[in-house]
Amino acid sequence: MQSFRSIGAIALACALQFPVAAFAWGADGHRMINQIAAKALPPSVPAFLRTPAAVAEIEALGPEEDRLKDAGTSWDDDNDPGHYVDIGDDGTIDGVSLDALPKDMRAYAVALGRDGKDPYGDGYLPYNIIDGYEQIRKDFAIWRVDDYGAKAAADAAARLAFANDLALRETLTLRDIGVYGHFVGDGSQPLHVTIHYNGWGKYPNPKGYSDDHHLHAFFESEFVRKYARPAAVQDLVGAYAEAPPSTLLSQAQIATLVTVYLRGSASRVTPLYDIEAAHGFASGSPAAVAFVDAQLARGASMLRDIIVLAWDDSLNAKAGYPAVDVRDVLSGKATIPPPAGND
Repeated sequence: MQSFRSIGAIALACALQFPVAAFAWGADGHRMINQIAAKALPPSVPAFLRTPAAVAEIEALGPEEDRLKDAGTSWDDDNDPGHYVDIGDDGTIDGVSLDALPKDMRAYAVALGRDGKDPYGDGYLPYNIIDGYEQIRKDFAIWRVDDYGAKAAADAAARLAFANDLALRETLTLRDIGVYGHFVGDGSQPLHVTIHYNGWGKYPNPKGYSDDHHLHAFFESEFVRKYARPAAVQDLVGAYAEAPPSTLLSQAQIATLVTVYLRGSASRVTPLYDIEAAHGFASGSPAAVAFVDAQLARGASMLRDIIVLAWDDSLNAKAGYPAVDVRDVLSGKATIPPPAGND
């Protein structure tokens, strides 16, 4: 029977043999963000995340959420709005403050609904990023418990069950990071966080910015493919600044982290249109190249940082059912039964 890892390697090899459609940052941009983020992970995270095979898998999965588009009417209508959020010139999402995001999608829908809007029109990218953080933190919490159980469980059968579950969790965690990286990457593309997402549109336009509906696709795909410089992007990301693990982060703190990130991207919308007006993207001007490198680096930095944050924060999380504090398991104060069905 093939291991989870060998099956994953076969799937990765197959995926790399076929061309992919270009959406969002385009396949090139999403792969670049995921790869550079993975290569920049510090030694403090588990070693399974930092192998060449792991980096390659995370990179290959960067475009996955775009490759799944056109799956069907229901899937597309439900999932496509998770790639963007329409922030207006007043800094709000149809009156909902980015600085005071409702706690979840249900509350977000209620807040937008007061003015007859909904998340499927305005987009819900912030919640995809927050959800992804929480999922990866949970992956790491389970990994910590499995790793401990594989070494410290009372008998050989239990240790084997934990070891098998650990191998599965590593496979799932790499997949979750690779797929989740897509939405973090979308958040660094300025045209994914603005009402001016494909030309300036029918809004006040005193500077006469372009209303070219080809701008979005050209900028994130053809321009990136032709001019983005991976080495320059990697240099802009730099090394991770280690910090002591925090106490459990509140939902408000996670939302603030995401808000600051998306606001930073939204602040680059006008500079993007200034460069377009000067024909910088058409000519590949130094300002245009520097702009795209900087935004790709913002995406890679955010993804790298949030993976490390999720790892640190997983020590404060819970695992098992009923849920038990990870710290209590690792200290021997609590036990979790070995996973069933893996021996």
